[in-house]
Amino acid sequence: MTNMQAITEKHLPIWKKWFAQPGNIPAFFKNPHFHRWFLLVSLSLMLTLLLSPSGPISRSEYKVGAIANKNIKADRDFLVEEKASTDLKRIEAAKAVPSIFDYDDQIPVQIRGGLMKAFLAVQESRQRTTADDDDTATLATDGKKTSSPGIFEKSLEINLTGAELAILEQREFSSSLAEKISALIMDVYRDRMITNVVFSPSEQERGILIKNVRTLLEQEEKHLTEIMKLQDAQELLKQRAKSIFSAVDPELRKTAVSLAGKLLQPNLTFNRQATEMHRRAAMDAVLPVNFQVQKNEMIVREGEKITVTDLDKINAFFKQHSQRNTSLSAGFTGMFLLICFFASSLLFLSQKGSSTPVSPAVQNRHLFCLTVVMILQFSLIKAVIFISGAIHQSFPFLATETILYATPFAVGTLLTGYLFNRQVALLFSIFICFLIAFMIPPPQLYLPLFAFFGFIIVIYKGDHYRKRTVFIRIGLFLGLMNMITILALSLLTGQQASLDTLYKFLAGFTGAVMSGIIVAGVGPIFESLFGFTTDIRLLELANLNQPIFQRMIIEAPGSYNHSIIVGSMVEAAAEAIGADSILCKVSAYYHDIGKMKKPLYFIENQGKGENRHDKLSPRMSSLVIISHVKDGCDLASACKLGQRITDIIRQHHGTSLVGYFHEKAKRDKDPSIRALPESHFRYPGPRPQTKEAGLVLLGDVIEASSRTLVQPTPSRIQNLVRDRIDKIFMDGQLDESDLTLKDLNLIQESFVRILNGVFHHRVTYYNDIHGQANNDKIKSLYDYPDRKPAEKNHHKPQADSP
Repeated sequence: MTNMQAITEKHLPIWKKWFAQPGNIPAFFKNPHFHRWFLLVSLSLMLTLLLSPSGPISRSEYKVGAIANKNIKADRDFLVEEKASTDLKRIEAAKAVPSIFDYDDQIPVQIRGGLMKAFLAVQESRQRTTADDDDTATLATDGKKTSSPGIFEKSLEINLTGAELAILEQREFSSSLAEKISALIMDVYRDRMITNVVFSPSEQERGILIKNVRTLLEQEEKHLTEIMKLQDAQELLKQRAKSIFSAVDPELRKTAVSLAGKLLQPNLTFNRQATEMHRRAAMDAVLPVNFQVQKNEMIVREGEKITVTDLDKINAFFKQHSQRNTSLSAGFTGMFLLICFFASSLLFLSQKGSSTPVSPAVQNRHLFCLTVVMILQFSLIKAVIFISGAIHQSFPFLATETILYATPFAVGTLLTGYLFNRQVALLFSIFICFLIAFMIPPPQLYLPLFAFFGFIIVIYKGDHYRKRTVFIRIGLFLGLMNMITILALSLLTGQQASLDTLYKFLAGFTGAVMSGIIVAGVGPIFESLFGFTTDIRLLELANLNQPIFQRMIIEAPGSYNHSIIVGSMVEAAAEAIGADSILCKVSAYYHDIGKMKKPLYFIENQGKGENRHDKLSPRMSSLVIISHVKDGCDLASACKLGQRITDIIRQHHGTSLVGYFHEKAKRDKDPSIRALPESHFRYPGPRPQTKEAGLVLLGDVIEASSRTLVQPTPSRIQNLVRDRIDKIFMDGQLDESDLTLKDLNLIQESFVRILNGVFHHRVTYYNDIHGQANNDKIKSLYDYPDRKPAEKNHHKPQADSP
């Protein structure tokens, strides 16, 4: 014994004991709804991993001159930036941006205002002081002489010489002098731009951009010679002063020119920040100069020395992967949520499309089945995409696009339509088409449209699946339709007819046929694994050579004959009302298989022997009769008949009353037996939930009741059928089924027609010496002098229920 075996034998019983204790496992882990959502999330995650791009690619550090340690091959087309050319274009773009200068036409106004304020401040200072005596006046005069220049210079933020201040003091800082100096300054600035910037040759060649800081208007200026330099403005100031101060002392004119020159400032200044911002924007707007690296191109081989160009290619290659990895988590989350949504919708529609309530366990099984079908479909698509490149390399005349038409797109739709219904198949098809767009390379994006047309054809043709060969027929028909679709798409895209078009026809036909072959092969596997009862499975179960029928013929021959006749009745009625005739017939064949456990307790299997119910109490007899439903469900599960047949077996008596034994109990001598409630003599149910279950209930009761007819004439048969249907309807057994009053009328007509065929009249042959004996024998089948006739089928609830 190995160590692993010893450890397993030692610890496995401990774990089994621990899990067997109810308190050790949280309650929500046992909840079927938790199982469903856990399964939904887990399988959606698995499908997302299948559809999502591959993970990040590890990279080594590379530099120019290093030796490559592995082959690096492009897995797709991408662009590589040629940095030298790009930088050159950006420099040229920056040079093309003109320098930006700010022009302020309010500068002379501001200078004039400041000058007038300075003169006014000195004047106010001189007028504020007066003296009452000579000493005080002398002191006030001395203070004024020392304070006036300081106030003037501080107001204008300039420095004047002592001689200039003395001249101004002599003129008592008069307002007329201030007006003349202001007029001199305004004359210099009039309609002129003054700057202290020396323009570069490039600026003189391209011009500059002038922005008015007040109006924010911009204009280009090409003629920079018209812009005055600050030094030239100083010379102009001297010339203008000769005309304005022509009749004054030269020293005063000189002082005025000096003061005006110090107040003079440029009204056109260079805006470095705005210029740099515009140049950066121009550089950023330059598109990089790229060259293309094609898919499957070898970037660098192992052992080769890395050049500058190789390094640019390597950096661009890994940058593309880095950008893709950055958005990988967001794309993964979006894909996961989308798959969860569609999977939930598919699960909801599969439940809604079911004619009977579906248990949580069955819902989980359906969800798992749908996810497996999705994985199978996408695995097939990925496999064809993977091998298409290899086939193209081996056979260059077959384009990759042409090979993709051979993808068996219709496998998932055909399989879901076969196992579920058309609604589920349609939603599944939409989901597949949406996700195919993420799997197919960009040049073939119209392939989802091609696939969707095929899905519609499959859903249209896949109405009834009665034989395995129907999948091949659907595949052949889909192949022809695929060829028409390929022709239409070729004409739509403007492609001319060529040999490649013929190859596409063959590929589309091959993919369709392969879809049918694959579904024909895997269909039985899905039926067995996930417990689906399809029409083909029902037809297989309808074979009367099944071992259970051979056993039933021997052990319960009366129940066997009864089931066969009920099958014929409900099949005809189902066709009349539009129900599932195959399900009705097969369910009728199996509805009484539970009687094989105690066949002699049912009157149709007793012959003329002893009635075993004579020795049982009414309560015990009713339990034996009622138990055949549970025994039938157990036997159906053991024989793997499927959930739909099992449900009909469980519902084929509803909650009806075992009338014979209930009446027998009410007439019993024992008061305790007479006091038994009616519920002790009713089947546990549930009532029929579908048309098919209701039909089997009606056929079972009416066929059994028809055996009590002594002379089954057409009128008696019609009255019997109508009476039994009315009683069942009034008892409420059909309230939960989908049967309508119109359906009940059609069912009545169908049952009457079948029973008239069963009890048809035969003439007596005159030459038959045993004719009378045969008639007596036939009559004896209905007459039991030693037994009450009604007792034969009183365990059939609706036959005798009031």
